[in-house]
Amino acid sequence: MSLEGEIVVRLAWDGHRVQQARVASTRPLEAARVLIGKTPAEAVATVPLLFSICSGAQRAAAAHALASAGASVDASTATDVVLEIVQEHFWRLLLDWPQTMGHGSDAASVAHVRRKIAARRNAGDRSTRDESRPPMHELVDALNTTAAQTIYDMLPAAWHALRDADDLWAWVDAGATMPARLLGVLFDTMPQLARSDVALMPLPDREALMRAIVPALDRQPEFSRAPTWEGSPVETGALARMRSHPLVAAAAARDGNSVATRMVARLAELATLLQDLADASVDERPASWVHSLTLVPGEGLGAVQTARGLLLHRVRLADGRVAHYQIIAPTEWNFHPEGALVCGLRGLVTDDGAVLDRSARLAVQALDPCVACTIEIGHA
Repeated sequence: MSLEGEIVVRLAWDGHRVQQARVASTRPLEAARVLIGKTPAEAVATVPLLFSICSGAQRAAAAHALASAGASVDASTATDVVLEIVQEHFWRLLLDWPQTMGHGSDAASVAHVRRKIAARRNAGDRSTRDESRPPMHELVDALNTTAAQTIYDMLPAAWHALRDADDLWAWVDAGATMPARLLGVLFDTMPQLARSDVALMPLPDREALMRAIVPALDRQPEFSRAPTWEGSPVETGALARMRSHPLVAAAAARDGNSVATRMVARLAELATLLQDLADASVDERPASWVHSLTLVPGEGLGAVQTARGLLLHRVRLADGRVAHYQIIAPTEWNFHPEGALVCGLRGLVTDDGAVLDRSARLAVQALDPCVACTIEIGHA
């Protein structure tokens, strides 16, 4: 059962410059309506079936929303959420990014990571004994080894410790891994591709969510389709979360919030998360990944950070069943009609239609929609 829809990006190009960029979404709101009338347990079980991507985060958001509305449900831990983000980052860095740039991908390493994470998740199913789970340190060691061999050419903690622009450029120039080589191509040939001046999402802690999001959910009927932060579009995802990392800040200082900078942010976040998992500190600091907010009795909000950005679930219960359900996915933030993608593609200069198509696909991939995306180029 899938109700995901797709994103269509339409570019009006005069043969030299993109005069206009528009995003049309066929993502339906019916996914949330499917949950009306279900018990909390049924809703939590149904949500992952509706979404093929980030299904774990979707389940976590549903469980935390329902729990904050007063239901008795089993909520996911921050570690569960972070492991899904780690898996997604491996996928984007070793499969999607290389393919979009016309290079060979590393499907074997991605499959290895998925098997390792799935083994822990499946062994930790509530129907089995927790002792049957592979130890976390064994999983983290395996993830770190794979990341060192395929992404960083050093332990992720060592890459994370790089401090300035010179360190970043030296790593890129060495070109020892596929992500390093691809980043070098971006820096050399299209450093400011899809640069956007759309603000980065502030840290969505409980207080910020109550101030910036909850009132808008009540006032704006179309908020789910075109969400804003205190009235303005914002970019969510790894770049918003990692903006203060020295290597991300160095890339942004040179090229702004571009495709290349977003890729550096993804590299930085993966290294950071692997270090947090190794330090067993993820569940000690869960606030940055998962929030549960009781809005009024019987109504709750679940906010979960995914690989793509902030995911929100809002639920209202009546007589023990779901009476109202609302989902705001990260795609709605980044593919807003005046969001980061549109602003980044508007004004793009090229005389080559094939280059324009490839550039637009890179811009889309860097913002990573959770549904399929079609690029349509028309003449202005």
